[in-house]
Amino acid sequence: MKEPTTWHPVVFPEASMTQMAEGLKGQPTEDYRDHAITEAVLKHLGPQRTVVDIGAGIGRFTVPLAEANCDVWAVEPSAIMREQLAAAVKASPSAARVHTVDGLWPRVEVPRMEVALAALVIHFSPTPRAFIQAMERTATRRCVVVIHVEPMLAALQDWWRIFHPDRPAPIVPAFRDVYTLLWEEGIVADVSIIEPPARGDFWRDPEKMLDGFATLLDLSTETERAQLAALLRERLTAPDASVTRSRHRLAVVSWTPDSP
Repeated sequence: MKEPTTWHPVVFPEASMTQMAEGLKGQPTEDYRDHAITEAVLKHLGPQRTVVDIGAGIGRFTVPLAEANCDVWAVEPSAIMREQLAAAVKASPSAARVHTVDGLWPRVEVPRMEVALAALVIHFSPTPRAFIQAMERTATRRCVVVIHVEPMLAALQDWWRIFHPDRPAPIVPAFRDVYTLLWEEGIVADVSIIEPPARGDFWRDPEKMLDGFATLLDLSTETERAQLAALLRERLTAPDASVTRSRHRLAVVSWTPDSP
């Protein structure tokens, strides 16, 4: 079956990945030990306690899962993210339980695992069907996909129209797109909605955000950057200060894989 024509993966330039890694770095892994996503993995483990963390990033779920006595295969294609992942793993007493895999899912090989976790990464995939199918082939007990309910960086669509009125705004896949994809694959998944609190002040600093947003908005002139800086300051000084002006709800979508 061909890929759905409505799926538009997020393509972050390396500069934006650097900024994202810096923003995540300020979030201690201890905050994720009792997180609903961590719990969604732990409750489906069997006696082997094995997990593949797809798009592990800086290890915000990898490290807490390893410290919960899981053997974790952390798949991460970004060198910048892997550098911070390695530092987080090295600082953990459970470092020996983490196996880092350099590569892009599903073009990597890992052993069969009890649980396959893909937390906030499937929207980066250009081949979401292959992504899901590989999760099913890998997991023996449970697949867990976490995705934003509202499109990530929704404000970009409004701002894109300001700077590029003649070009279509980028559309980021969200919960509706993922669940539709699963349904088309014959998967009826369980869904829980969570709304975690905002973490850290990195994404509220206009100076730190400006370069990344300018890159995502494909801005090329200093005049455009100055206009964007003004928009950021306006948003972040408003009474309901938020860059996206949308709720930060996450859908935890999980199902038992139909694999031998």
